[in-house]
Amino acid sequence: MTALVSATLRQRIEETAARLEETGSESPQAEAEALLEAVTGIPQRHALYHEERDLTARESEELERLVARRLAGEPLQYITGESAFRMLTLTTDRRALIPRPETEGLVDLALRLEDTDASLEVLDACTGGGAVALALAMEAPAWSILAADASPEAIELARENHERYEMARVQWLEADVTSLGFWRMIPPLDLVVSNPPYVRTREWGVLPREIREHEPRDALEAGPEGMDVIGPLLEGASMRVKPSGHVLLEIGSTQAEQAEEAARSLGFHDVRVAPDLSGRPRYLISRQRAGGG
Repeated sequence: MTALVSATLRQRIEETAARLEETGSESPQAEAEALLEAVTGIPQRHALYHEERDLTARESEELERLVARRLAGEPLQYITGESAFRMLTLTTDRRALIPRPETEGLVDLALRLEDTDASLEVLDACTGGGAVALALAMEAPAWSILAADASPEAIELARENHERYEMARVQWLEADVTSLGFWRMIPPLDLVVSNPPYVRTREWGVLPREIREHEPRDALEAGPEGMDVIGPLLEGASMRVKPSGHVLLEIGSTQAEQAEEAARSLGFHDVRVAPDLSGRPRYLISRQRAGGG
């Protein structure tokens, strides 16, 4: 489909949506509006009031570049450079995974499990771009948050996202959470929450192209059974979580039995797996025994 030489905002949105729909986009209208917002600076919610505005030549050229990237399979969030996560708008690029709705559910569970008004010590392990840590800091301001990731690039991005919001109670640490040495150096914790890598190696090749070609593999793949991070993370947490404290992990939808067994073998109790909004087993919940830790 040939791009229009001169067109209004409304025409550009319609044209772009049609091009995206032809390539299989599930939400072509919303994606088109997001791309136009990135080009013009006009928020999607205000596009209706500017729909007869003509795009400049520079804006049209920039739109063509962004559409070409999307048609080539690059995720929308990496193209626009932002993604929404609960009440946050986060800078998003290839340094970390794109925040997803399933992980918003992880935050929701954490807030329901613990007292949001108490002064708790909380670890966000495998923080990536900082979405979980910053959401917890915003919605439970009494909590002290430590956020760790092995990737220096991810920690750099998380710090940039932190700078967008005035939340002092988050500390960022470049560290490997699969190392028991890491767990020995941090203080006792009331809660550990994590969206760790959990994709099985054999599953990598069947993931959507958008993921395989653009998102960081180290933040997704975790060995033959997808447990190379979950197992050591649970072991470390068993050393550091206070009596009656919780460990809450996002897991693969086929890993419930393995994850529950790993948690019970380390002495956790009240072990269970909660579903995500699609009904798939997604969140491992376990609790430190009273007198443990």
